Amino acid sequence: MGYETALKKAWDAVQDAGVNEQYLKFLNDEYEIDYTEKNIISMSCNAPAKDFYKLLLLHYIANENKVMRLRRDEWISFKDMDGGEAYFPAFEKRAIDPILRKYGDNPSGIFERAGFLNAEKIDTGTAGISINAFPKIKVAVTLWAKDDEFPAGCSMLFNPEIKDIFPTEDAAVLGGIIAALI
Repeated sequence: MGYETALKKAWDAVQDAGVNEQYLKFLNDEYEIDYTEKNIISMSCNAPAKDFYKLLLLHYIANENKVMRLRRDEWISFKDMDGGEAYFPAFEKRAIDPILRKYGDNPSGIFERAGFLNAEKIDTGTAGISINAFPKIKVAVTLWAKDDEFPAGCSMLFNPEIKDIFPTEDAAVLGGIIAALI
């Protein structure tokens, strides 16, 4: 089965929105959107994007015009999204736990990979970064070192505008992509 139906709906939503931008920055890559062939090409490797990347890119393109301005330095939890509370355990397994496994014993190690995503350090927790996932979507990852009383911890937050651009499932996919890349 795959992504065919979802991709068709996403391409239709972009067409309905009347958007025709040709390039879109997503994380550490730029993508060329080919509306004629209904394809999206990664500019860094000159190859078609993975289908789940295409869905995120198309959903972003179709909805980014709903956000006129960004509220700087405001963050929400995945739990604050529609249905996020119920879906949080799955999100935690997909996005939080992999980061914690990788950096739980060395939170500042995240700074080495942060450059790969053009992330900037933020003053939170033991180690924190802010990632410009899309032009209007930022993601913050914060790690806390374990101590005598508490185990290591991790959180992932989003700028509030994500709720206007993505459904909750897309935010979960985005979190999983970020976890895999850092």
